[in-house]
Amino acid sequence: MKRHVLPISMLVLAALCAPWSAPAQDAPQPRREAPQGGGTPSPRYYAAMQAELQALGAGAQCRAHSAQLAHCAFRHTGTGSGRTFAIHLTYDDESDTIYVYVDRFLIAPESAETTPRLLRQLMSVNWDMLIGKFEWDRTDGEVRLSAVMNTDSNFDRRAFRSTVRGIQALADRHYPDLLRIAGPAAAPAGATAGADGGTATTTAPDAGR
Repeated sequence: MKRHVLPISMLVLAALCAPWSAPAQDAPQPRREAPQGGGTPSPRYYAAMQAELQALGAGAQCRAHSAQLAHCAFRHTGTGSGRTFAIHLTYDDESDTIYVYVDRFLIAPESAETTPRLLRQLMSVNWDMLIGKFEWDRTDGEVRLSAVMNTDSNFDRRAFRSTVRGIQALADRHYPDLLRIAGPAAAPAGATAGADGGTATTTAPDAGR
């Protein structure tokens, strides 16, 4: 069979006339500008988080550590337990989360006789809670009440307020019963007797953590 061979000049002309497109490149990401005055850049929704805490009357102390990480802290006194809780919010723009937690809700060392019973009760309470969960650090016995809010697509102001208020209400509701199970020694250092057998924390939270 006879083959038809195109002249080299025609091949070159066809290559020059063919449509050409540049290699695909990733879209440029928006830059995080430092505040005027040379301050530390802050995460995307840091200002919104501060505004919502102010609207809640929390009196929070906030600090932006970098363009990805910020932290706020405030105190809340429960009307039922009489305990003043140290509530912290860690905003991580890299993981797109705001981690809300009650610092040192209880102290339950692994060696304490009441700890196994307390942990069973914490698991039972976790099963019933829609917002929040109890955590236990076996290395130092700290019990935390916490919740995580996602910020990957936007900052939901209503969800943020519900999360903060929910943690406040849950801490106040469960503290007296859990303290009775764990015993007086489980009350964090610096806590004093409060109303209805609860405790009041006298130390202020640190927003620099």
